[in-house]
Parts: sequence; structure tokens; C-alpha cells
Amino acid sequence: MVKKVNANFNGELRKNNVKGGAWIAEYVVTRSDEERPVAADYSAWANPSAGKKWLKEMVLTHTNKKSIKMVAGTDKDAKDKPIYFNGDVVFKVEV
Repeated sequence: MVKKVNANFNGELRKNNVKGGAWIAEYVVTRSDEERPVAADYSAWANPSAGKKWLKEMVLTHTNKKSIKMVAGTDKDAKDKPIYFNGDVVFKVEV
């Protein structure tokens, strides 16, 4: 019999606050039956759209879902634009 456990994909996109800094995209995949993360990685991008596309590719690779909803954080830059995005995808995995 196949057992299913809960898993979570957490994606984060934040702007490096150094002048001309890149957007850092990072994700972590955890499972309820494991203490350590199953997968994790990060990458730097010139703009947030590219970082969001990369995170979507990682969702397709590591989960059975098709997308991740990124929510803007409350932190803003000098131009009143968000500098932080976060999203979670909860899914089931067969063990």
C-alpha cells in the first residue's frame, strides 16, 4: 500500500539592497516525514519576472502542481515598489 505524506514548496524572491543588486530567488522543499529539506537551491536574476519564471520551473520540477502564487511583502524600495515576494505550494507525495 502506498502512503502519502504532506510536502511543502516554499519560494522566496528578494532584492539585494546593494545598488545595482540582483533579485535572489530561493526555494526549499520539505516533507512531513523528513527533518531535513528534500531539495533547496537559489539563483540570482536581473529582474523579478525572470526570478518568478525560474521559481515556476522549479515548482514544475519538484511538485505535481503547475504554479506558485507569489505574494508581495510589505517592504518597499525608494520608488514604493515591493522588494520581497513569497509563496507556498502544499502538495502530497507518495512514499
